[in-house]
Amino acid sequence: MPTYVALDLSVKSTGFAFWSDGQAKPACGTWALAPGIQFAGRAFVRLHRNLMDLHKVNAINELVFEEAIPPFMLQGHTNAETVAAAAGLAAHCMSFAEAIGARYRPVGIAAWRRHFIGKMPRGTKTPDLKAMAMKRCRELGFDAIKHDAAEACGLLDYQLSVAGVTPPWRMENALQQELLP
Repeated sequence: MPTYVALDLSVKSTGFAFWSDGQAKPACGTWALAPGIQFAGRAFVRLHRNLMDLHKVNAINELVFEEAIPPFMLQGHTNAETVAAAAGLAAHCMSFAEAIGARYRPVGIAAWRRHFIGKMPRGTKTPDLKAMAMKRCRELGFDAIKHDAAEACGLLDYQLSVAGVTPPWRMENALQQELLP
C-alpha cells in the first residue's frame, strides 16, 4: 500500500503530511529544522533525518513538496541566501526520494491552493491564504495545529487528486463551501 508524503518546506518550520490507504485522515505536523536561514545546512540534515524516520515507519512511495521559490516571488525581500536555502531544501527532497526509489515532484503553490482552498480573489494576502488552509483542514477534520502542517495537508490532498486517488475525507466531504478571506 503506497504512502504519500507532502512537505511545505521552510528552514524554520517545515510542514509535513502523510497518508496510506487505510488511514481515515492524514497524519500531519511540523518539523523545526533550524533557527534561521544562516543554518540552512543544519536544516538539510534535519530534513533528511526526519524523512528517514518517517520512511522507516511507512515506506515513502511518493513525495511532493512546494516549489522552492516561484519565479513571481524573485523580487522584493528575496535574497541569494533565501534562494539557496529554499533550493537546497527542494534539492534535498529530490535526492532523498531518488535514494529510496520514490517518485517525487515539486508543486506550484497556486496549483495546490486552487485545488484545496478554491477560489482565491486577486490580491489575497499570504496570512489570509494560510488561514484559509487552516479552515479547510478543520472542515475536513484534520489535526493541523500550525499553518505549515495545514499547507502540507493541502499539498497532500492535491497530490492524491493528481494520482487519481480518492481518500476517505474526499468521499465524505464531496461538497465543500468556498473559503473567502
